[in-house]
Amino acid sequence: MTIRWGILATGRIATAFADAATASVHNELHAVASRSEERARRFADGYPGIRSYGSYSALLEDPLIDAVYIATPHPAHAQWTLRALRAGKHVLCEKPLGMNHPEVMAMVETARRNGRFLMEAFMYRCHPQTLRIQALLAQGAIGELRHIQASFGYQASFDADSRLFSNELGGGGILDVGCYPVSAARLFAGGEPRNVTAGGHLGSTGIDEWSAAQLEFTGGLTAQVATSVSLTLDNSLNLYGSSGRIHAANPWLCADARGNWHFELHRQGQPIERIEGQSAGLYELEIDHVAECLSAGLQQSPLMDWQDSRDNAATLDAWRRAIGLEYHLERPDSHRGPLLAPVAVTQPASAGRIAHLDKPVSRLVMGCDNQPSMSHAAVMWDDYIEQGGNCFDTAYIYGGGSMERLLGHWHRQRNLREQIVIIGKGAHTPDNAPEFIAPQLDESLQRLQTDYVDLYFLHRDNLDIPVKEFVDALNAERNRGRIRAFGGSNWTLPRIRAANEYAAAEGLQGFTAVSNNFSLARMVTPIWPGVEAATSGEFRAYLRSNGIALLPWSSQARGFFTPWAESVINAAGAREGRALTSVEPTEDELRRVWFSEANFERRRRAASLARENGVDLIQIALAYVAQQPFACFPLIGPRQLSETQSCFAALQIELSPAQLNWLDLSDRGTSD
Repeated sequence: MTIRWGILATGRIATAFADAATASVHNELHAVASRSEERARRFADGYPGIRSYGSYSALLEDPLIDAVYIATPHPAHAQWTLRALRAGKHVLCEKPLGMNHPEVMAMVETARRNGRFLMEAFMYRCHPQTLRIQALLAQGAIGELRHIQASFGYQASFDADSRLFSNELGGGGILDVGCYPVSAARLFAGGEPRNVTAGGHLGSTGIDEWSAAQLEFTGGLTAQVATSVSLTLDNSLNLYGSSGRIHAANPWLCADARGNWHFELHRQGQPIERIEGQSAGLYELEIDHVAECLSAGLQQSPLMDWQDSRDNAATLDAWRRAIGLEYHLERPDSHRGPLLAPVAVTQPASAGRIAHLDKPVSRLVMGCDNQPSMSHAAVMWDDYIEQGGNCFDTAYIYGGGSMERLLGHWHRQRNLREQIVIIGKGAHTPDNAPEFIAPQLDESLQRLQTDYVDLYFLHRDNLDIPVKEFVDALNAERNRGRIRAFGGSNWTLPRIRAANEYAAAEGLQGFTAVSNNFSLARMVTPIWPGVEAATSGEFRAYLRSNGIALLPWSSQARGFFTPWAESVINAAGAREGRALTSVEPTEDELRRVWFSEANFERRRRAASLARENGVDLIQIALAYVAQQPFACFPLIGPRQLSETQSCFAALQIELSPAQLNWLDLSDRGTSD
């Protein structure tokens, strides 16, 4: 099988790859593209018989191309990788795969959804020197690995407009070459750092001219990594073990011009061993490896898989945070916008209606309380819109106001305000009184960059204040045009009844929606002070008979239906993956709030239905909430794109009334 390649961009590294493709017997160089037709033609002249395109889009439309090599500057990696994958091409993209973890997550998820191969081009991972070092570590050649030192840095002439020193172009050492020592440290450590600290120098253009970081792994293993674009470092790798060390003087390029490579093995009390060999060129090894993967029908490389790329990006993000480096294109007020423009709301997924709102509301509501950055928020929210969502839940207190600001920048940048539904919340304890509604709403609207919210919830109740005072204050804001519909979050049923009875008697608008907890698992104890559930039979009957919508928070019980909870239940002590946000459930919370025999039985029954339907356990749990016999719009809080897709897939699962009752233990008489 011969792979026909197209190359995006015509720089030095593109030339190295083109030479490798020409030398390979399993690959064929078919075309090259540049933003300039003249540059593309000039590049193609060096490789007789290949096509040239004056735009990247034109190359992606070529039906004869199987795979694309992305050699653009790294701010363009995500955009063109996504376009290539959606065009049906396999992709080998230069490192770093994306500017940050959210971009890499989007690229990986797009490859998965489109069934295409994607690999980050860390060519040293394909070299026999790297593979031999891995094998020696696995054999215990230097005992227990305890410390790693790795560096990659060089001195370039300062040019504020060049790729290396420009903030707008993602310059600096960490992303350009610091990604190599981080990648190697993680590879040889065999895990992810639990802590990253760093120091460095941010130059006049706001990029890291030099920096060093310390990575701390479990078991006491440490790594020191360093990078620079303004200093020449030794660019070596040292692995220190309990009974020896390995020294690789050339860990990144690996070999000399003739393909000769070597490194030193120091065993305690023994002469130094020189491990050596000869191989094909670095890029030829890489391109042949991709051809082998494609011939085997793989979507991921076993030498550089998707999780590896995601985790490397997360560590690079942590390194940059530690030295205060943020690129202009990542900042909320100057974020570069959608990776694939434009973002447009179509017909919302399984849309429903909430009284007094003139827009349909998607059945799944995106919770906006856990976004660690504008980049993460943008990737998650763009995808949510594409999946069929249109409703966003936020609050005055979330992130100290940062979540509202992110949402404001996001919708304004994409011109989506009138196409989406924004839920706001205010008057949270200790400010849960009517006089706080207006001033907090002033701030929220400014942060959200809008003059109204579609649906407003009182975030907590205050039993010392008569309901009429809250209803009057909410109607005042409705009359000002700053809210359309309103209700209570974490209000008890008696207080909701009283509020609506007062509103009806006075000819005022009442609560048309509430936001309490509701999930297949029942809270044993409240997650937070002052929260309420809407799970009782009486509460459900009231919602159904009065046409009041429920927008339940923690609709999937905050991890109770995930594999992580399974490990906690079985006392395995494992966390599910790497935490992506600062708002993460803990094991103590899981046990305190959800662990009960009744909930364990609900979980077992949901697992049984999941097996019957060939879906995930958590999807059954969400389908249960979405298919209640009253208007229900579950709030979801996905941390990853795959979780968003899983949630929308749950809407396609059909559960009968008998199955809903069975899941809720109605046969045991314990549904309340």
